[in-house]
Amino acid sequence: MAEKKRRIYSLLRRIYPNKKYKDRLFQRVFEDKKDLLELYNAMNRTSYQNPDDLEITTLEDVIYLSMKNDLSIIIASSLNLYEHQSTFNPNMPIRGLLYFARLYEAYIEN
Repeated sequence: MAEKKRRIYSLLRRIYPNKKYKDRLFQRVFEDKKDLLELYNAMNRTSYQNPDDLEITTLEDVIYLSMKNDLSIIIASSLNLYEHQSTFNPNMPIRGLLYFARLYEAYIEN
């Protein structure tokens, strides 16, 4: 019986891959301000040099609940949101809008 369960579990793992392994990868890659500044410069064709010029404003557990693949920063009075997506997600624009609204709300309160 145990062998049969192992075979079924093995088959299910091949059919339904675990997507959660990527949850925090994007945040971990860019957790250092220097790396995050390089991302910003690459995305915006700028050449900022001082990592202290950016302020990390990423919100915790706001919209994405279990997924932690977003980063938010303010640099030069500009609010930026980056999110890694490995699959197509048609509701990204509304999620982005809600996230930006919460970021601005937190920014205004401070």
